[in-house]
Amino acid sequence: MQDVKPATKRARSATASAKGTEAEVAPPKPAQAKPAQLVERIRVDILGGRYHPGQWLKQAELESHYEASRADVRNALSLLVERGLVDHAVNQGFRISDRSNDDMREIIEMIVALETAAAPMIVARATDADIAALRAIAERFETLTRSGGEVELRLTNFDFHDALNAISGNRRLAATVRTLRECSSVRPFSRYRSFDGLQASSREHFDLLAALAARDAERLAALLRGHTSHLD
Repeated sequence: MQDVKPATKRARSATASAKGTEAEVAPPKPAQAKPAQLVERIRVDILGGRYHPGQWLKQAELESHYEASRADVRNALSLLVERGLVDHAVNQGFRISDRSNDDMREIIEMIVALETAAAPMIVARATDADIAALRAIAERFETLTRSGGEVELRLTNFDFHDALNAISGNRRLAATVRTLRECSSVRPFSRYRSFDGLQASSREHFDLLAALAARDAERLAALLRGHTSHLD
């Protein structure tokens, strides 16, 4: 009869070695946010009031909160500087943009000029499908006036105006208006402080839709002018 003890010893040794290897394996690290996702998460938090205008941002805290590398945090903040949500001061760091009353006046004037100029192009290019898509966003905003938070309202409002301006076919114009609207959003919208204000904003979305469906560029431009004046 053959002696099987050496083989048994080798098997036990291999098992012990495998267990030792398993013990040495570090637990997986949490997946880091992708750059585009990181920009969007910080953007939403800024719009939601997590950070207040003028607040200095500590990169170490951002790295921990968003589970991101320092390089990715810096890149995300640099992109948000380009979008007007964050300011960068040399040798000081990044802080949330703080718009003065004069800044807000100039931003609103630029938005009015661009959106009213786009009105004829929007009317000329809008399809029934475009109008139906806008109506769905307007209805979502209306629902949120009764049950949503300010972040959801702001983002849905951005979606409405993004979709409206995109119909113009002028991508640069639409992107410029988007940036202007976002960089004005670091301050609370006065209309969003009351239910009546929210309802008025919602009604104006449907008025804009009615003018678009009627192919009335002049009325659409006039309504956009009045609607945008309430951004401060």
